[in-house]
Amino acid sequence: MVNNLAANLTQQVRAISEVTTAISKGDLSRTIEVPAQGEMLELKLTINDMVKMLRNLADEVSIVSLEVGSQGKLGRTANVPDVQGVWSELVLNVNRE
Repeated sequence: MVNNLAANLTQQVRAISEVTTAISKGDLSRTIEVPAQGEMLELKLTINDMVKMLRNLADEVSIVSLEVGSQGKLGRTANVPDVQGVWSELVLNVNRE
C-alpha cells in the first residue's frame, strides 16, 4: 500500500514537472493528464487552467501582432476571457490604440 501511494505521488509530481518545464520552454501544448485527488488535483487543475489561459493569450497576441505587421494598424482587439493581474494588463496594452 505504501509503495502504491509513493508510486502515485511520484507519477503525479513527474507529470507536473514535465508540464511546467514545457511551459518554461514556451511549449503550451501539454497539460497534466495523470489521475489526482485532493491537493494534487487542485494543483493539476490550476496548472492546466494556466496553460489554457497562456495558450489563448499567446494566440490573441499573435493574431493582433500579425495584423499590425501586415496592415500597419490595429483593426482588431485581443479577446482573452478570465485573465487577471499582469495578463490582464497585457491584454489592455495590446488593445490600447
